[in-house]
Amino acid sequence: MKYLKKTLLLSAFSLGMIASAGSPAQAQDAFTDAQQDAITSLFEQHLEENPQLVIQAIENYQSREQEMQARAFEDNLEKVKAQLTSDDVPFAGNPEGTITMVEFFDYNCGYCKRAMDDVIKVIENEKDVKIFFKELPILSASSREAAQFALAAHKQGKYFEYHTALMNHKGSKSTAVLKSIGEDLGLDGEQLEKDSKSDAIEATLNKNRDLSRELGIRGTPAFIIGNQLSPGYLPYPQLKTVIQGVRDAQDG
Repeated sequence: MKYLKKTLLLSAFSLGMIASAGSPAQAQDAFTDAQQDAITSLFEQHLEENPQLVIQAIENYQSREQEMQARAFEDNLEKVKAQLTSDDVPFAGNPEGTITMVEFFDYNCGYCKRAMDDVIKVIENEKDVKIFFKELPILSASSREAAQFALAAHKQGKYFEYHTALMNHKGSKSTAVLKSIGEDLGLDGEQLEKDSKSDAIEATLNKNRDLSRELGIRGTPAFIIGNQLSPGYLPYPQLKTVIQGVRDAQDG
């Protein structure tokens, strides 16, 4: 208890110095080297004796991040919703589906690959759902090139076939491999490569990035089902539950 009181007093003193100095940098200058060393030592000792504080701090940080994400999503969804489901966005499922599901993904994302089977189950079993696909290549340069090739396949009318093949592909995603995947599906490989480098596809990817930022999406996969954001991997049973919730709200 004595140690805790000392720590709290020191913390209060530190905060008081920050307030009076006007900035953390100025407050730091207000301490002697010995005082700063003492503060650091007390802080380290306190963490060693109370390791749960680290977990608590992480949980608090994650909670704040989730709150910020939810707030950004709620504030901006209506403003950008038309861009999520516009006619030029690749889709699968029922073209006349009354429930929309948007997936943001990266072709190098392990959980996105894992989600592919679950997405197919939605297509097969949820006949009133239309799924829109938004490439969000954030993991590597090869993620971006893969997204470019997928959108190029869309220009030849075989987006979902190419998307599925690429999600199921194991190994490198070099230009030659990406071209070969398309040719195996009956696409024109030369045209595929040419279109992948187009300004229009580059603009689409930049637009997807901007949309994800406006909606507070910071990782992949992320699903928007109806008006609900579900970040992270969701197996089919959970996707089905969210979809049913949207369905019930529509019916009600």
